Amino acid sequence: MRLLAIDTSGSALSAALALCQPPRQPEISGCFGLHTGKNHSLALLPMLQAMLENSGLMLRDLDAFAVTVGPGSFTGLRIGIATVKAWAQALDKPLFAISSTQAMALAAGGEGYICPLFDARRDEVYCALFCDGERLWPDQALAPAALAEKLAALGKPVLLAGDGLPACLPLLQAVPGLQLRPLQPQHDLFMAPAAAVLACGKYARGEVTPLQELLPCYLRLSEAEEKRLAAGGKIATGELWLHSGLPAAAAADAAGDAAAVNTAADADDANETANGIRKDPA
Repeated sequence: MRLLAIDTSGSALSAALALCQPPRQPEISGCFGLHTGKNHSLALLPMLQAMLENSGLMLRDLDAFAVTVGPGSFTGLRIGIATVKAWAQALDKPLFAISSTQAMALAAGGEGYICPLFDARRDEVYCALFCDGERLWPDQALAPAALAEKLAALGKPVLLAGDGLPACLPLLQAVPGLQLRPLQPQHDLFMAPAAAVLACGKYARGEVTPLQELLPCYLRLSEAEEKRLAAGGKIATGELWLHSGLPAAAAADAAGDAAAVNTAADADDANETANGIRKDPA
């Protein structure tokens, strides 16, 4: 199976081609990456076209698609997910949703504790904790001080990796007893090859992501949504589902009457959310 994986969740943009032939190890046959600071929507399609042409392939030659689904940049996640959804639906190909923190941990490499960090803005980072490939913490948004406290409690050296590293490294380094092994953020920004390897593992286990379930993991509300709630407004049940990680029914119960979708505008918002595309700025 020939698979294309893309990562648009962070400050860098990358794509990778992989040949999945279980039980053999995945073979990465191509990888392109850009870190220009430009909007991913401007660079993604030209980059993918160049990679496919360089590999002598066309979209119809691909057997599956994978994409990182967060946590990460709200806008970046929407761009990547909308792109692979359109291709998978048009070509009737399977999809694989990949955790951004898991892909970053694999890209960083090494043994022991690894803490992937994404810049979440608003003085926070998206993070998780892995040890020898096993997830120990769920994805979460933390202030650097709170992260430092949790890492210090481990009492073990921790490898830090990702584009959230520069924002919190000075504070973390000042914590007594906290043992850090920071990587330069450029080391592991291009995560698509790692995402492709993880997707090949899912393929071998038959863990295909249904098209309607390929949704971004935002972890928190956007600034626009927070302002809407503070002003006495509401968010659609579907939006709450995305941010909470709860099953749809549980999210609806938690939302209560205040989050019910009972106007045409709310219905439009819910539809946009269900398709991984929302108008609210990140």
